[in-house]
Amino acid sequence: MKRALFAIAGLGLMGATLALPAVSDAPKAPPTKPVYVAHKPVCEDMTLSIYFPAYETMLSSYSVRALNAATNSLEGCAVTDIDVSVVSEEAHSDSELAQLSEARAAAVLEALSDRGVFAPRIETSFQQVNATAASAETQVEPMARRVDVKLDVKPIYGL
Repeated sequence: MKRALFAIAGLGLMGATLALPAVSDAPKAPPTKPVYVAHKPVCEDMTLSIYFPAYETMLSSYSVRALNAATNSLEGCAVTDIDVSVVSEEAHSDSELAQLSEARAAAVLEALSDRGVFAPRIETSFQQVNATAASAETQVEPMARRVDVKLDVKPIYGL
């Protein structure tokens, strides 16, 4: 009888010892299977400013990176409107240089379409700024060689 009591007490003590790690403050082991977390797109309107060197129409590497980052964040979203506003200081001085504004707008729109950003409505406007006028005490527009892009974005439903 004593042996049976000792055996039962020993089993109880062994069970309590095995249960101690389950109630301890130690963190749980990481999962062995990968966990899938669904990506919920954040579809907010976006404004970008793409700057150009003087008398250039080609996108710089910084501009390309900015466009890549912006278009990557649009995954799962639909672009409804694209408003392009070209600010140029060169276009006011010479009619041949006025083509720079159109070429810059075309370069930005082409880069967006290459990345899969399309919209049913695209509006382009041109602003000629004389940033270095002799009568101006300070520059009117800093970096007056840019294309400002405003994207109106909405979530895509049903996917």
